[in-house]
Amino acid sequence: MNFFKRKFYRFYVDYLSAYSDNDIKYVKAQYYLKNERHLNLEEPEEFMEKIQWLKLFHYTGAYKDFADKYEVRKYVRDKVGDHILNDIYGIYEYPEEIDLTELPNSFVLKCTHASGTNIVVKDKRRLDWPKAAKRLKKWLAANYYKKSRERIYKDIHPRIIAEKYLSELADGSLIDYKFYCFHGKPEYVLVKVNEGGTDKKCYYSMDWQKVLPENPGAGFLMTDIPKPSNFDEMREVAVKLSEGFIFMRVDLYSVNGKTLFGEMTFFPTGGIKRLAVERLNKEMGDLIKLPAR
Repeated sequence: MNFFKRKFYRFYVDYLSAYSDNDIKYVKAQYYLKNERHLNLEEPEEFMEKIQWLKLFHYTGAYKDFADKYEVRKYVRDKVGDHILNDIYGIYEYPEEIDLTELPNSFVLKCTHASGTNIVVKDKRRLDWPKAAKRLKKWLAANYYKKSRERIYKDIHPRIIAEKYLSELADGSLIDYKFYCFHGKPEYVLVKVNEGGTDKKCYYSMDWQKVLPENPGAGFLMTDIPKPSNFDEMREVAVKLSEGFIFMRVDLYSVNGKTLFGEMTFFPTGGIKRLAVERLNKEMGDLIKLPAR
């Protein structure tokens, strides 16, 4: 896509975001801008095309409690048990309700109604609280649905969770294991890890074989990640939590051999960006059997 065409589509997407309630028109324009190809909603074949179909026509506001980072805990507790839930210190309507003196030195603040709205506090003595509170207020005021028209987020009540800070690696970071589950069956794991200050990722199959693109970019993890000792338990948790869903990504952590729940995701990247491993676009797409409309 040349410079002028990209600039036009960027303007067009921004215009639709601000002034149009036509979700289909918006996601089609957004998809074209990101992938330089048209989104096929009439006869979807690829993974992200089917994710967009599910986003627009199947998983609507009725599923909001699975996307709510607080309410989903009830589902996890009923399906698996509360032993895989991270500890929480409090849930708040506004930043002004948070009493830092009641929180430990390390903790994480998360908004319940969005994605990527986290403040990781490793040492609260170094926390710029006025700046953090300002960010939280901005996030609370935003409706995440507007970003990529994920209707499950539209009516979630915005709140803030304070939860336990988890660490696994020497630098204090975590390995994120994202199980891609199709009709209740995990097929791939997207492994994300911070390497040298940069988030990197790669896919693994269920028999722990790495799946990389033909020409891996800088964002792909080239070093091998050992298979977690509790991998079988993690897979079983993913099976239980994804039961009954056409597609569900179940995000888990392994901390000192203990399985912990992260979140459940209906639409990876909002369905906007095709997978970097080219063959997986069709392979994962084939694993999704869409219902009749």
